[in-house]
Amino acid sequence: MSRFLLSQEDALFVPAEQLGGKAENLAWLTRNGLPVPRWWVLTTEAFSSLITSNALDELVRQELDGLGTQADISEVQPRAERIQQAILAASLPQALRTELQQTFSEHAQVQFAVRSSVLGEDAQGASFAGQMDSYLYQRGLAAIEQSVLQVAASAFNARALMYRLAKKLPLTDIRAAVIIQQMIDGDASGVLFTAHPLTGSRQHMLISAAWGCGEGVVAGICNADAFSVAHSGSQISAELADKDVAVVFDHAGGLGTVECEVPEAKRHSACLTDSQVLALRDLGLAIATLKGCPQDIEWTLAQGRLHILQTRPVTALPAPQQPVGRRVVFDNSNIQESYCGVTTPLTFSFANRAYATVYEQTMRVLGVSEAAIQSHRDMLDNMLGLIHGRVYYNINNWYRGLQFLPAFKTNKADMERMMGLTDPVDLIEDRELTGREKLAKLPQVLRAAWHLLQGFRQMDRRVSEFRALFEAAYQSVPRTQLQSLSVGELVELARRLDREVLARWTTPIVNDFYVMMMNGRVHRALSEAGVEQPELVQNNLLSGEEGIESTEPTKWLLSMCAEVRGKPALAELLQNHDNATLLGRIQVHDAAFYARCLEYIERYGDRTMGELKLESITLRQDPSFLFAVLKNYLSRPDLTLETLAANEARFRQEAEATAFAAVSKQSGKRGLKRLKKHLAALRAAIRNRENMRLARTRLFGLYRDIFLEIGAQFALDGELENARDIFYLSLDELYAINDGRAVQTRLKPLVRARQAEYADYQAHDLPHHFHTWGMVYRHNAFAYPHAENVSLEGDLRGTGCYPGIVENRVRLIFSPEDELSLNGQILCTVRTDPGWAPLFPTAGGILVERGSTLSHSAVVARELGIPAIVGIPGVTQRLQDGQWVRMDGSTGNIELLDAPNTTPTAKPDTEAAHV
Repeated sequence: MSRFLLSQEDALFVPAEQLGGKAENLAWLTRNGLPVPRWWVLTTEAFSSLITSNALDELVRQELDGLGTQADISEVQPRAERIQQAILAASLPQALRTELQQTFSEHAQVQFAVRSSVLGEDAQGASFAGQMDSYLYQRGLAAIEQSVLQVAASAFNARALMYRLAKKLPLTDIRAAVIIQQMIDGDASGVLFTAHPLTGSRQHMLISAAWGCGEGVVAGICNADAFSVAHSGSQISAELADKDVAVVFDHAGGLGTVECEVPEAKRHSACLTDSQVLALRDLGLAIATLKGCPQDIEWTLAQGRLHILQTRPVTALPAPQQPVGRRVVFDNSNIQESYCGVTTPLTFSFANRAYATVYEQTMRVLGVSEAAIQSHRDMLDNMLGLIHGRVYYNINNWYRGLQFLPAFKTNKADMERMMGLTDPVDLIEDRELTGREKLAKLPQVLRAAWHLLQGFRQMDRRVSEFRALFEAAYQSVPRTQLQSLSVGELVELARRLDREVLARWTTPIVNDFYVMMMNGRVHRALSEAGVEQPELVQNNLLSGEEGIESTEPTKWLLSMCAEVRGKPALAELLQNHDNATLLGRIQVHDAAFYARCLEYIERYGDRTMGELKLESITLRQDPSFLFAVLKNYLSRPDLTLETLAANEARFRQEAEATAFAAVSKQSGKRGLKRLKKHLAALRAAIRNRENMRLARTRLFGLYRDIFLEIGAQFALDGELENARDIFYLSLDELYAINDGRAVQTRLKPLVRARQAEYADYQAHDLPHHFHTWGMVYRHNAFAYPHAENVSLEGDLRGTGCYPGIVENRVRLIFSPEDELSLNGQILCTVRTDPGWAPLFPTAGGILVERGSTLSHSAVVARELGIPAIVGIPGVTQRLQDGQWVRMDGSTGNIELLDAPNTTPTAKPDTEAAHV
């Protein structure tokens, strides 16, 4: 074997370090029997010998030293030129010249292509496409020797060096081999991509073809035909170019190429026949299959025979234009009330596990077999999604869960109404089952129906038992002594709550089914009776319900406000001091009222904006929000428990008169009796739901305190920067650290990386509804598919939840840090949860971008008698803080006003003013 020059046979098993990228690929093609023109390679050792024998090592080192990734072309160009000039002036080592002479003297009349083969060239992450020079149609020893020097020099041209800098490849060890390959005088040539570089499809190829040799296509000199063809089948999509120029052998000069005009007859005709396209497709597919990844292949066609000149991995593909894979629908119209905005990893992982645990137990309650539960493990583990830090329902899996229940089509519509799904979803249809399928499904449907019916009948007892179970577990946690427990004991305490409470959370879920079904029945009864605006009438029928815990914090605060009004010194204290210092001042000046503040915090201190987000700061950590609300109430002398109670039942009575009359007329006494029964059941179910939600809030408060204490101890030991960094770990990671199965124990860099990522998420909002295909986090834009239906011009419209016309300024509020003073202005926000309730009584009206008629905003607004509209697309983008609007809680219309026409008004549809 020669030292510097290897034949293709000798090169087949030589290490890549001697061959460079292109020659290594040629060896692979040859070894696998692909039609490759005969070739030789001057190894990287020959290149090194050229540099050292001409004493160019130091020059190269000095010129490249100090070039960093920020260097621009003006700095690189002169250095590159000096190196190239030195190489072109050099002499080939005598041993190398001897080997060239011995091999190519007998091929004096054969034409060759001389190309670079740099280490790292044509690799997976760096193609170096077009960065080095090639010399075609070279004939004779002198031409080959000169081409070798030119190719070696091109390894240091400015393009190649800038490419290396951009790819962060080293400049200190540039080594090049040189390929000498028999030149094929192609009739047509081009490039084949086995994955489509324009559409991103991995099931389609793109072939670019032009007349003459491939240099015309690779260098972009020639217009090229484009053939798109699938990996299977025979359909071809061709876009023929005006091929006015071809790159061909320079017959006059005897060496190299020249551009020539294409005869008119060939300019608009295809370079390849259909059979040639398919043959090239099959050849490319064979190469890609053997390589195991998409390939960028250079080819030429001469005298009807295809030749492969080179193959390299495709280094980049765009996202597929056509969706690929399973479609998943994500929607957060409902769950955004609980998990608003960007949510930390600990909160999401905790919530996701809680959903899986709770619904697994619920399936057992419904009589689902263990085998069926385990076969639906993927459904249970993916009830939620986290997209750019925001929590969504995975609607596909919610529909899958519904299929365990009878009457899927009805339940599907009821669930969509309860969840506020306003966008079309057609993933699962209530298709007509075959007799065999119905028979197979019947036992499970009957079991679920029986268990649901039993659960509904025993709901009051089950709710009472559930609340007692929760209270016992809650009281068993030493909340004020958590700092005395070790981290391991704290983790075990959290796991005990997992077992004793979360794993027994089935009653709230069964009650949610009850709400869903009863709400659907009432809605259908009103619609069938021809009631005008059935949604509005149904909303009003649900107002004024006694004993709902969602409104208890507000009533408690109104009672505290009445006490303050009777104590002028206390009122002055509240009005004249900063909220952050008030609790300490009250402790000194009014011990009795201080005790009431502490009692409120103990009862409702976990009920705050974003209360189910573990990272939210509650009244237990900062009581400022409590005093901001009290000040709001004190600014409204008309706001009392008495006025609140007087207002709650008014629209309910009017709605009952309307609904009962319509249903009685349509369906008679029996229909009316059925409606009243379903309405009473719905009211009770909503009351139970809201009351059990307070238990959920308090449970999350316990977990929050446990996790914060773990974070505090980690911070004390230097494992985290501060206690709140704990929220950037997932629950599984936290438990794994405890159990000894953590895959990463250096937490500070992990937390910093996540904090940076989640800070980026804060800057960009996402739509409430979108579809994904295939892998969720890859090639999906998370774009709202019905964007044309959302207008950012003209008046706004949503779903009216409580009647009344209000004309006033808008107050945009998104967090407790915003200005919370309302004093009759219209509260406008993206979403709410129960923690927002204390703000509502001082609002003249409520506008919420997200939500449904059964969302928290609607429920509490009805209870407090405040005109409200929910589900208003883009409202927080359209309206500005302080802008005047007129809202109609009956119709859901919002009119933008240039200036106030009258004194601010707040007028329900009857004469009596709302609170």
